[in-house]
Amino acid sequence: MNGRGDIVRDSAAQAHARHGTTKPMDRVIHWVLPAYNESASIADLLDRIAEVSNQHGLVYDILVVDDGSADDTGEIASRKADSGVPVRVVRNEPNRGLGFTIRRGLRESSETAGPDDIIITMDADLTQDPIYVPSMLAKIDDGYDVVVASRYRRGSGVEGLSGLRTLLSYGASALIALVRPIRGLRDYSCGFRAYRVAAVRRGFQEFGDDFISERGFACMLEIAQRLRDVAAFTEVPFVLRYDAKRKESAIKIVPTIGAYFRVIAKVAGSGRKRVPLAPLAFAFTSVFLGAFGQVFLRMGAQDLGGMQARQLLLDAIQRPEILVGLGLYAMSSVLWLGVLSRLELSVAYPLGASGYVLVVVLAALSGESVPLLRWAGVALIVLGVLLVGWLGAAPTVEPRRA
Repeated sequence: MNGRGDIVRDSAAQAHARHGTTKPMDRVIHWVLPAYNESASIADLLDRIAEVSNQHGLVYDILVVDDGSADDTGEIASRKADSGVPVRVVRNEPNRGLGFTIRRGLRESSETAGPDDIIITMDADLTQDPIYVPSMLAKIDDGYDVVVASRYRRGSGVEGLSGLRTLLSYGASALIALVRPIRGLRDYSCGFRAYRVAAVRRGFQEFGDDFISERGFACMLEIAQRLRDVAAFTEVPFVLRYDAKRKESAIKIVPTIGAYFRVIAKVAGSGRKRVPLAPLAFAFTSVFLGAFGQVFLRMGAQDLGGMQARQLLLDAIQRPEILVGLGLYAMSSVLWLGVLSRLELSVAYPLGASGYVLVVVLAALSGESVPLLRWAGVALIVLGVLLVGWLGAAPTVEPRRA
């Protein structure tokens, strides 16, 4: 244990006596804040952490990992130490990305932490309120190893995020849950988490730097998947205040979703149950082929009608759009037969149903008027996929019991 850790820990007994709490006498809460160009928000966040920690009698310290900011994020955070906030700042040179920054913060905190300590990670942009941390710590005290502040629980909410980004977030979460679910977890990408120190140390001991190898936002999914078979997960509801953000978001939706599937492929060979990547690839290919096949068929059949069956057939097979559509459908069907023989039906059927969703979305993007009934069908399919994903099979890691 280094000197700083001992100093913080030695104040625990006095703090608990002052606040009349019965928490573990030597437990310290280590806040890890990755920050990049957050000069507009970092001071207010540090004040808010101090306020919540003092109100609840928490013994704590804060590590701000400045990821090569071009503004004075690090300097502002360092000055807060002069006003009594127990904050320390380290800096990446040059900018290394969220994954490296989180890895550095978790590694440094876990190396100096005591066995009963907790590490809290959260964004530094004021979108995540520290007020939820006491309820997260209560779940740790119930025996869980990782507690995630979730956008997908009753009582949760998202303010200030566009409908499209919300839909994409839900969809990505549902697909991840279908492919490689984690029991107790619905929000795979939120970085607002509480970790038992032992879980973080185990991740580094088992995987080294590969514990967190993703550079971008997909690192949060990677952490969860690495700990999937050895840690007990649970969630608490929280409201994501995207409207409180004081700068534009750096997240790029499509590359991030692609990175999610790269993470799944990366961790597919580990754990108690391997992910069947080949059938999944066939399934997604089949869905896209079928969806585009239907698009071509609809294009080719726009002005067909009012003919006898024989003439209709002769006219149809002379149209290249219809021939392409039939060809795509044929390839989709052949692939799907292989998928059904190798993939669990609880995964295959929701993936197949997603083809209908894709067809409706493509129709809307092409300017076609989509009836309300078809949108209702899309909503029901999305709901079904979410339910299957959230209730799907996953390894059971029991919470620790005192």
